[in-house]
Amino acid sequence: MTVIWIIVAALTAGILYVIWGIWKIGKPTTGPQIDLSARTETALLVIDMQMDFTALPAWTENDLQQSFAQISALTSNAQRSGMPVVVIRHVFRGWLANLLNGMFNKGRGNEGSDGLALDPSLNLTPNAEFVKSVGDAFSVPGLDQYLAEQNVGHLILTGLDGCHCVNKTAQGARNRGYQVTIDPAAVLAANPRHWSKVKDDLSTAGVKFT
Repeated sequence: MTVIWIIVAALTAGILYVIWGIWKIGKPTTGPQIDLSARTETALLVIDMQMDFTALPAWTENDLQQSFAQISALTSNAQRSGMPVVVIRHVFRGWLANLLNGMFNKGRGNEGSDGLALDPSLNLTPNAEFVKSVGDAFSVPGLDQYLAEQNVGHLILTGLDGCHCVNKTAQGARNRGYQVTIDPAAVLAANPRHWSKVKDDLSTAGVKFT
C-alpha cells in the first residue's frame, strides 16, 4: 500500500505542477502604477508575429495578409512620426512548457525552434525587442524600463493571439495604468467568437479599439 500511495502522491503532484504551469503562463502581471502626466509618448507593440506562429493552420491566407498589411502600415506611420516600435517574441522555457508544447503544438515556439524569428513578411526593424516566456509581455522587466525611458504611457497593441498574449499584455499594461489601444485589423485570433468576448471584457477594463 505504501508504494501505491507514493505513486498516487507523485501523480497528484505532477498534475498540480502542470496546472500551476498553465496558470502561470496565462496570468497577467501586476506592477507599480505609472505617472501618466509624465508619460506622454506612444509606442507600437508587435506581439508574437513569429514564423512558428504565423504558420499555424488557424489562420486563413486572407487573415494573414490583412494583419501583415495593417501592422506594416502602423509600423510605417510610427517610424515616420518617431514613435518607438517594439517587437515582442515568445519562447517557451522550462522542461514542462517545452514538453507540453511539443506534445500539443508540435514544438512551435520551443527553445531551439527554427521559427522563433519575426516573420520576414513584415520587413520590420524595431527600435527594441524583448523575449517573453508567458502570455503577458510585461513579465519581462526590461519592457517596462524601456517604456519609462521613452516616456511612453500609451500603447498600441498588434499581433497574435488576440485571445491570449495580446489580451494578457493589454491586461498587464492596464494593471500598471497604461493607456491601451488595440487595432483589431492588426490582430490575429484563432477563435473569433471568443475574441469578440475578450474585446468586450477589455473595453470594460478601459482598453480602446480602433
